[in-house]
Amino acid sequence: MDRLKVGIVGSGWMGHVHSRAWRSNAPRAEVVAVADVSPERTRALASTFDDREVATYPDLATMLADAELDAVDICLPHHLHTDAILTAARAGKAILCEKPLCTTLDDAVAIRAALQESGSTFMAAHNQLFQPSLIEARRLLASGALGRTFIIRSIEAVQNRGFSTGHVPRELGGGESPWTWRADPQRMGGGEVIDTGWHSTYRLLALADDRPVEVTAMMDRFAVKQLTTEDTGLLLVRFASGAIGEIITSWAFSPVGGWHFEVGAEHGSLAGGKTRLVHQLHGWPEPVEFTKFPDDLPQTFASEITHFLDVIQHGAAPQASFDHAARVLQLTLAAYTAAAEHCVVSLPEDPTQPGAPVAAAAMAR
Repeated sequence: MDRLKVGIVGSGWMGHVHSRAWRSNAPRAEVVAVADVSPERTRALASTFDDREVATYPDLATMLADAELDAVDICLPHHLHTDAILTAARAGKAILCEKPLCTTLDDAVAIRAALQESGSTFMAAHNQLFQPSLIEARRLLASGALGRTFIIRSIEAVQNRGFSTGHVPRELGGGESPWTWRADPQRMGGGEVIDTGWHSTYRLLALADDRPVEVTAMMDRFAVKQLTTEDTGLLLVRFASGAIGEIITSWAFSPVGGWHFEVGAEHGSLAGGKTRLVHQLHGWPEPVEFTKFPDDLPQTFASEITHFLDVIQHGAAPQASFDHAARVLQLTLAAYTAAAEHCVVSLPEDPTQPGAPVAAAAMAR
């Protein structure tokens, strides 16, 4: 596989983002086919490869039957992920799948079985794992310089005005607004927490490098009236080590300063965002800017693809493995239960198994 042959399924906005990331990884890989139920969108995505012809197909099954592929890149709405992963796995293809992994834990069980049976390589498209400030923060924490971690906060919040405008990017070639299916809980699998909140959740797990064992949550709809679900969530997570995690995620507001994460630890604290990482040892009068990074979101997608190629071509361990993605789903669905039932939910070790509300008496002990 000196040059990986890739088929993208899903020609919406994320299909375009991924296609640019694949092009930046040439000549290690090349997109040779795209599939979508919308002929206009399929042609629009294929036309962006102006240096060569890219085959177009009406669906994944037809693309797999006709095109010579090594890997499938899934950029579909949430509710279509499971069938696409299962189809690609049964065809023996390597798989990269956009967030979320799927929308139910039953589907996660089926996906795990299909991957084990086929032996297909799988990686979740968790692009913010490749944000330079997060990479450096994880390195600093792993070095032990800050000692034991006490508190981790992960933030993914922006005031989302897309629902009110219904804007369809011109390059998509028309069709349904991406905000339409996001307003449908059946297609979304929930609301903001399972969508944008997915980033803050996998970022929290990456910083903790530990298994979450309990979660509780509050959610509400504050600003996006087109939703019947939440536009904001606040989750509290207990890890096996005893560390406490907090997730703040929203489409209702943008936070001051643009921080993505904060960590309070035994010897000091740190905070990071798109372009900054600062740390402060306890007793130091002022924080120190550890380093500066370019504000380059597209590069996180390109780096994600580079890592996926390293996994396939060089046997690297995927940072966003199936278990990692399933753990994000388990925690997310448990948070929905916790918010609905006003309780703490215990998380089993198997990431494909649902959490269970903790009885008040057990919590008191």
